[in-house]
Amino acid sequence: MNAIKFGLYTGILWAGASLLLIELSILNGVPTAWVELDFRFLTGIVLIILHSFDMDAYLSTVISYSQLGMPVNALNTIIALITGFIDGYVSGFFIAIFYNMFSIIFEGKRFPAALKFGIATGIVLGICSGLLALISMLYNFEITSFDFAIRPVFLAFLTVSNITQIPEGSLLSSAMESYLLFPHGYGSVIEWALWGLVDGFIGGAILSFLFLKTKGLLRP
Repeated sequence: MNAIKFGLYTGILWAGASLLLIELSILNGVPTAWVELDFRFLTGIVLIILHSFDMDAYLSTVISYSQLGMPVNALNTIIALITGFIDGYVSGFFIAIFYNMFSIIFEGKRFPAALKFGIATGIVLGICSGLLALISMLYNFEITSFDFAIRPVFLAFLTVSNITQIPEGSLLSSAMESYLLFPHGYGSVIEWALWGLVDGFIGGAILSFLFLKTKGLLRP
């Protein structure tokens, strides 16, 4: 897999996702647009580095936007598109690097491409999730959790909670709290990273499988 090319594809896709969030806010008449810090490999690292240099005060606006929404205007939209593309590119680049690494390790063995892509995506999303969890602690997020995420495990939890009442204190309830609530300790940061690994693996494997199947059907 060409890491540079795949990074470009992912960057364009993530910039498009940022633009979609802004457009949805405008259509709903909301003055602010949701700006997620999920899947933002480079931004997460930069924010943690800047925190280590005690530059939190200079980033208060960025942290506020990430929690409460970004005012919709031309400048913010351009910034969102640029940062979305850069973060998407870096994340996609490393997914391709890990995929290529697994292809070399399992060369000559019957190891499905969809599973290799799922593992690679899981590693990157796991890192990004751990970074997001750590940022929420370092910058003392005011919100306790994000309300919505297009992730396989989140959608599974949402479906189960809509179907049945989940008893408090149950194993499933504890798992949902571990997944949904922003952490207050480094142990929970690790849990978020592991949840990201699971989400990335499931989502990456499914997307890769569908892509390969579609490609096979369209091939003459």
